[in-house]
Amino acid sequence: MSSIPADATPLPGGISANALTSLFGAINGLRNRRALIALMACLVGGVVVFVLLSAMGAFMSFIGALIYMVAAATGINAAGLLHMDDARGISPRSTVDALVYGLMCIPKLIALAILLFLVELAVFLVIAILLFICKIPFLGPVLFAVVFPVSVVVAGITVLGLFLCMLLSLPAIWQGASIMRALSQTLAIARSRIVEAILLLAVIWLLAGIVAVIVFGVLFSGLIPTGALSASILNLGGIGSMMGGMGGMGMGGMGSMGGGGVGHGIAAGLGVAVLFAIAGSLVAQVYLLGLCLVYLRVTEGLDLSATEAALRQKLEEARSRAGDLGEKARAAANRATAPSPPAATQPPPYDPPVPVQPPSYPAGMAAGAAFAAAPPPPPPAYAPPAYAPPTYVPPSQPLAPTASTDIDLSFDDVPPPTTVPPSPAPPAYSPPAYVAPPAAAPAAPAASTCPQCLSAVTSDDVFCGVCGYRLK
Repeated sequence: MSSIPADATPLPGGISANALTSLFGAINGLRNRRALIALMACLVGGVVVFVLLSAMGAFMSFIGALIYMVAAATGINAAGLLHMDDARGISPRSTVDALVYGLMCIPKLIALAILLFLVELAVFLVIAILLFICKIPFLGPVLFAVVFPVSVVVAGITVLGLFLCMLLSLPAIWQGASIMRALSQTLAIARSRIVEAILLLAVIWLLAGIVAVIVFGVLFSGLIPTGALSASILNLGGIGSMMGGMGGMGMGGMGSMGGGGVGHGIAAGLGVAVLFAIAGSLVAQVYLLGLCLVYLRVTEGLDLSATEAALRQKLEEARSRAGDLGEKARAAANRATAPSPPAATQPPPYDPPVPVQPPSYPAGMAAGAAFAAAPPPPPPAYAPPAYAPPTYVPPSQPLAPTASTDIDLSFDDVPPPTTVPPSPAPPAYSPPAYVAPPAAAPAAPAASTCPQCLSAVTSDDVFCGVCGYRLK
């Protein structure tokens, strides 16, 4: 997959004389006026704001530093974007559009830096665990003899590889690629063309270093004699006090810039900072254009589909694993915060029921054991009807005496049997009403005696069984 348009001249791949000599075209970055103006304006403006805010206190110095970093990042991205357009052979966009797009690239760069830092932190954590295991006695020194050199190599490759990934991801982001696409390209480069990328970047660093020596050599060659000639104006004592307490000087100190040497010192510091910003902008032009050329060369004909698919799969696996760990942690937290169930209470002691002896009923006992053993019915809800006791009713006419030759004695008269009137019919059965048993019939009259022999006879005897006397 080529990053160079069809109308542009393709760059030769591989390490060759043409590849190395083509990198000398990075010197032409000094001729890109739009990129130079964009980066120089951001750096100089950031330096001026930082110096002015630093004279207002420590907190304002922190705010000024943040503003300077944002301005510098915006200028570098804008200049790199303009150099990428030039390297790809397409018409460059305007400076304002480049600055706006450079500002929008900052969140992507921050996210990419955080991701690479997490990868490096994970590698160092594994190395720390292995070194901790080497503390065990007896076997620890043997393991340390192997773990230590391997850890050195792995740590060095990790640091250098992530640094190269960050560098080579910058042109991809300037080209409009997403974070995933930029990582896929850098991983593909590190897998197949890492040696070529390192050698080409080394050539760019050498060219940028040569330009830096020339530019800063000119700067220091003029700064030393000019500073010596300005010693009478700058008041070195005031410069010393300014360098020692610039952060604590307030707005009142700003009003005294015009005299005493402190104002001249601050102005001199501001001028030196602006000069260094301009010199850095000149050196950065060479490095940014060379970085774009290296990126276009190492990505020429590189297949990124397989690498991007593998990277997406790894990220999905890591996301699912993190989701599972989050669910387990959430479940553990819910179990820890859930109220504990109440302690099981002991059941009350078992009290066997006390058997209740049923009351005895003589009449029921005579009727049968089943009736006597049955429990008594509950008391009736209403009083049973009262029955009048039976009364003896004498016959209307006395019985006529039987003619007899025997001597009539007063005790010979047998009283007639008493008749018991029938008891009224009981009411309809309505359980659990209880009906009292009827009263027992009066006992039969006692047996009489024979009037002749005074032997005991019954009312049913017609003749005396002893003397044969006729009783009836």
